[in-house]
Amino acid sequence: MFKKIVLTCLMLGLMSAPVAAKTLSKIAAVVNDDIITTRQLEQRLADTSGKLNRAVQQRQVLDVMISELLMQQRAQEIGLEVTDGDIEKAISDVEAQNNISRDQLEQALISQGLTMTRYRAQLTNQILRYKLMGREVQSKVDITRQEVRNYYQQHLDDYRQSPHTRLSRLSFPIGVDEAKAQADAEVAQRKLLAGQSVDEVLLELSPRTRIEGGDMGSFKAGELSATFEDALSDLDIGGISPIVRLGNVLHILKVEHRSSGGVADLASVEGPIRQQLRKKKMDEKLQQWREELKKEAYIDIRL
Repeated sequence: MFKKIVLTCLMLGLMSAPVAAKTLSKIAAVVNDDIITTRQLEQRLADTSGKLNRAVQQRQVLDVMISELLMQQRAQEIGLEVTDGDIEKAISDVEAQNNISRDQLEQALISQGLTMTRYRAQLTNQILRYKLMGREVQSKVDITRQEVRNYYQQHLDDYRQSPHTRLSRLSFPIGVDEAKAQADAEVAQRKLLAGQSVDEVLLELSPRTRIEGGDMGSFKAGELSATFEDALSDLDIGGISPIVRLGNVLHILKVEHRSSGGVADLASVEGPIRQQLRKKKMDEKLQQWREELKKEAYIDIRL
């Protein structure tokens, strides 16, 4: 009842001063004890791009502004504040991430039509909303082990892995002396067969011969050239290939690991699953919380 009396007095005041009213913007919406003016709405619309017609876009932007104002009111109600230290930390993080100074940040803001004062105000709102989300929504979202297991069982096809082979190699550019490249490759091959690792052979031979190589990564069937596929076909884990020529380079391949594929075990994918479920539940809780704020509020749209 008090809110309605205040609003009635406000409207009577505007009606009794027609000259002053010309200098004031109209009321776009009343949200509890606060108002959103048409001037504020127009300022926000000026910063918004879109292909929707003006009426639809205007209503969408106003809905966002109402939600933001409700969150600000809720933050004030429960005593949440944003300190100068919070803002300075946020600005310092932006400077560190972009490797820029405060002066360079201010120049970047100016180029975007922003002042540091307005930027700090935007940061204040963002930080306040983040704190509010943490208290009102995030702290109430929990993902159980059973939920993770259920999701895993329902999406097993998403975690099926194709058979793959992880390889390392030693390569010898032929250059002008093919015989020397062949001899160097044979020396390296003997060392590998004697049990030395690819990295050890690289370190030992690189000072005195042209040699390249290292970990190649993992490959599924069909991803390698036919020449390499043939050289690897009969090799087990730890197997060393014959010396194979591809273009003007001699190669020796080593099978570091073979996987028959199958389904990734739950432990290896639990983290991403939990994160995905948490985000989904957060989005749902956030929407529910926003709707509850609106239901409990006095909202009068005047457009």
